[in-house]
Amino acid sequence: MLMNYPRARRLMAEKRLDALFFRNGQNIAYATDFHNLGEGLPTRPFGAVIFADQGVPPLLVVPSVDFRLAKRESHVHDVRAYVRAEKVSDADKNFYLDFFSAVQDGFRERKATGNRLGYEEAFLPAPFFEQLRAALPNCSWVPASELIAQLRAVKSADEIAHLKRSAEINIKAHESFRDAVRIGATEQDLALAAKITMLREGAEKVAFIFIGSNETRGFAHNIFPTDVPLKRGDFVKVDMGCLYRGYESDFVRSYILGEATDRQKEVYKALDEGSMAIGMYLKPGRSCTDVYNWGFKFMTDRLPGYAREFLGHGIGLSAHEEPRLHEGNPMTIEPGMVICIEHSFYLD
Repeated sequence: MLMNYPRARRLMAEKRLDALFFRNGQNIAYATDFHNLGEGLPTRPFGAVIFADQGVPPLLVVPSVDFRLAKRESHVHDVRAYVRAEKVSDADKNFYLDFFSAVQDGFRERKATGNRLGYEEAFLPAPFFEQLRAALPNCSWVPASELIAQLRAVKSADEIAHLKRSAEINIKAHESFRDAVRIGATEQDLALAAKITMLREGAEKVAFIFIGSNETRGFAHNIFPTDVPLKRGDFVKVDMGCLYRGYESDFVRSYILGEATDRQKEVYKALDEGSMAIGMYLKPGRSCTDVYNWGFKFMTDRLPGYAREFLGHGIGLSAHEEPRLHEGNPMTIEPGMVICIEHSFYLD
């Protein structure tokens, strides 16, 4: 199970919430163990609800075309479907006419129609939210995106296992990339080598591969690799990640075709030492702001002109999650958080 239910109930109690209503696909996967890419279609909404009262079962609402899969994959027993793509199935002949009537019925049966609900204000389009409020007119709605981010920041044992495997696959992909780096190769060649390895090793998807191989491309997230041949002296930076069971990996490697300059070696050494030092400074009880300020000073003492706005981030179902290591973030580091140290120095 991905979600830490005791932590969720504790956070809900602190905010006096009766339930959390999820519409975002990653949050639904987190709450129910049901992953589905179809949730991105605006005409096929998904929804999940978990309740603070342990005696009230969670609810999952899906389009009818996804009903059988949801019943098989999710730990949620109460899965309800509404008519989309398929009017009936061999598993159920009584689908709801629309998403909102399925939600309404689920709340009515739980006698939860007057609940105080936390919701993802960042992910609910206004027209959808208005329909939802009309379906549950006696519920009060409390913005809870920050609470949900705090909930997901501490990983369960299953999540950590998925993240570890995702990172292991990414390491092998970086090895394939490095083996392909040679004079005359193109960014497209390098990207293909990494993609093949990711899929062969068990990733279900390539999350991203950003390659920069000259002075005009080394600093940006370049989505489209070029067919320009590499030449001696080129600096090659690659930021890549894959998905394993929905969980991301994310880290960068840098290469020189030929001999690195003294300046390049100096910068690389400082960044490498900084990554280790920042990682070792992460301790339960320290705030993200404290970690950022300490790490920023560590780096500016070694690299004048260092200008990184953040030094790392949480990672999980999304490549960038809380805790985000930046100035002004009061979130406290806790055991079970998984943090990607990510900093850089754009040279000359």
